[in-house]
Amino acid sequence: MKNHENMYIASAGQTHIPFSENTGIPFVEYVKPELPDPVLPLLELTDEAIAKGYALPSQRQHFLPGLTAEMLDWFWANMEKGYYLWAPGSHKRFNWIKTPYQYGFEDSVHIISETTAPDLPVFGGDGVEIHRLHLDEFYPFKTALDHVICEGVFNDAGELVDSTIHEWEDVQGGIVHITATVQNTRASMPPRFIIELLKKNPEAELVPNYATEHEDYEASQWPVFLPKLYELWKDHPDPSQNVKCDLSVYSGEDGKYHYRNM
Repeated sequence: MKNHENMYIASAGQTHIPFSENTGIPFVEYVKPELPDPVLPLLELTDEAIAKGYALPSQRQHFLPGLTAEMLDWFWANMEKGYYLWAPGSHKRFNWIKTPYQYGFEDSVHIISETTAPDLPVFGGDGVEIHRLHLDEFYPFKTALDHVICEGVFNDAGELVDSTIHEWEDVQGGIVHITATVQNTRASMPPRFIIELLKKNPEAELVPNYATEHEDYEASQWPVFLPKLYELWKDHPDPSQNVKCDLSVYSGEDGKYHYRNM
């Protein structure tokens, strides 16, 4: 993916504004995805990640039928096309700050707002800024599946506060998928959206997504919409609108993971 100037900023389209007041929308019924068979080995933090103060409070596994790794690679570079389908009723806002087409995948940035239950406050208020992270600097695990995305949230001191890692690979009948949350226990302050939330309501209960069913809800919807959406777009000829992406990884001689084709 190459840099280009004067690009439009892709968004997920119409939605209620202000995003933080878009509550009370029902979620669709869903079935929690099955576990892989056999269950995958648990991810383990590297010694370097532990030395940085990283902790691993959550990791979940899923078997997702009817998907291919290529479809999920494409999804992460084209999220504006399916963000509201990924967790219907939960996802409130999506827009790119730095698009993958213009800035490259590892330097892309987007903003989201979402809620983990119809009547709960919108997590992130009117926006959480999420950065795609370079694997050689931020990927924290000893092992990886064939495809990886590492995303993170920073505070105003420029420190990584937490990251979400998704990884997946092809198996018979679909893909296996892991989503893991990593926290930086040495961050000196929370991200800005948390500070603003606590200013408005010092008694606010902060419940992370991984402590709810949100990750299972999102994963359950990929098999519902992504094969159809990918089929509609896969032959679209404009590379600025249909962004190609290969998130397969390898372990280099430096002991770190890297993308094969970035």
